[in-house]
Amino acid sequence: MTGEVKVQPLSRAGLEPLVAMAEQLRASLPGWGDTTPIALRGQPPSDLALDLRHLAHHDRDGFLIASVGDEVVGFVATHVRSRQLNISQPWLLPEYMENEVAGQLVKRAVAYGERAGVSDCTAHVLGESRWQAMLFRFGLRPRFPIYRLVLTTERARVAGQAFANLKPSSELTQDAVQRRSGAADLERLDRLARGVTRPTDHEYWLTERRLRLAKVRDGQRIAGYAYGGYGQCGPVAAATGDAALAALGRALQFAADTDAAEVQVLIPATFESAIEHLVETGADCRASSVWMSRQAGSTLERYVLASSTVS
Repeated sequence: MTGEVKVQPLSRAGLEPLVAMAEQLRASLPGWGDTTPIALRGQPPSDLALDLRHLAHHDRDGFLIASVGDEVVGFVATHVRSRQLNISQPWLLPEYMENEVAGQLVKRAVAYGERAGVSDCTAHVLGESRWQAMLFRFGLRPRFPIYRLVLTTERARVAGQAFANLKPSSELTQDAVQRRSGAADLERLDRLARGVTRPTDHEYWLTERRLRLAKVRDGQRIAGYAYGGYGQCGPVAAATGDAALAALGRALQFAADTDAAEVQVLIPATFESAIEHLVETGADCRASSVWMSRQAGSTLERYVLASSTVS
């Protein structure tokens, strides 16, 4: 390594090379090889590309770039929701993993949250046990695995139907989406299942990603919500176990009702009933990642992640 190590917020013109770096590095991780970007005209952007653009737009000060001399060697996208700092998987060129760059990147990410007055810090680490060890040094602890399950579209549709039958639900109409009908229910369920509120992310999923949204009922009360569409199954959040399964069912149906060949879903190990049923239906468990936090906090047992970047 030659040159001074610098960590600074994203410049206004520097996102696309970082997206390409992250896509290649993610595809090199065990169980993520099927995410290798396909350079075809008209191919939609990856979930990673879309999520990073979202965070770069709304959370630019927490989007931190590491460089050595004049070379950009890695980055981490952090964002604060409520009073929680969320650190997505850091991306760093492998030849720099063993030196001070990794430590400087995590140190600045944690400092960003502390300046924002956060009360907790979480991280979703896809690979590289060295990242887990690094975050451990800054007070985070591994809580549980996150499983990456992949189903064929048909299996996702069948499983989704079985889950969805557990509780009544209805998809929001386009008019209701535009009016942001029931936003208070989304916030309440986020607080219960995820421990934060995040209207900015809901706006992104509804308007930029154009995901479909359904709400699950338990009697007269909204007990869960589910997002899904092309390239994404989740997030799902619910107040009860049955509502969580029913919401997952709607998310699977939405993701399967596209021209995608497969449906990916990221489920915490604590949501045991969902994993058990999906594995029985033939889901392929391709990868395991780790959820880390400073405080024990939410166990995510009635939750499904939106993606590997915006959890």
